[in-house]
Amino acid sequence: MKTIFFVVLLVCVLVSASAAEDKFTVTGTPIPKGLLEDSYGKLPKDLAAYDVIICNATEEKQSVTSTRIYQSLTKSNPDLQPLGRQIVLASTLRSEKHSVWNILNVSMTTATAVFGLMSNSKDFDVGSGVKTAVALSSLALQQFMTSFQPSLPPDRMQKFDREALEPALVLDSGSCVERTVFAVASDPKQAPEALSFRVQ
Repeated sequence: MKTIFFVVLLVCVLVSASAAEDKFTVTGTPIPKGLLEDSYGKLPKDLAAYDVIICNATEEKQSVTSTRIYQSLTKSNPDLQPLGRQIVLASTLRSEKHSVWNILNVSMTTATAVFGLMSNSKDFDVGSGVKTAVALSSLALQQFMTSFQPSLPPDRMQKFDREALEPALVLDSGSCVERTVFAVASDPKQAPEALSFRVQ
């Protein structure tokens, strides 16, 4: 009789442990590609981003790691593979090196150098008026690009630091935070759908 009682008690303990309390609720909506590029710059084509709201569903202060959120997201949406903020940040910084401003800057510097060689060569007859015009326009374009280029990456970096899901969160009872979560879909052609899942 005691053995049966202990078996029943053990089963009850195991069932209650397996049905652990959901501590966080997460809902999210897809961020349109245009808005995503405006915010973070050029990103890989198959990358999707979600504006998620993470809420503490308990009556106590709780902490949660991004890994637990990603695991719960993968369980609820097997077609999505979440990406951590460091991977996305590395991709964003890499794309900044190939931005339009940098390409224009390199192209202009190269064109100015080629024109300088041509104007100093005896084979090409370049008038002094053309030389002055090219020199002044080159200087003006460099000043223009220099004044705008530095403001782009820091703005995006600050926005990324503020909005991308950090490695860990601590939330008071009933409180919520809004963050951006990045993921790669198994079928990039399929339109992203809203998210809704729970984290234990």
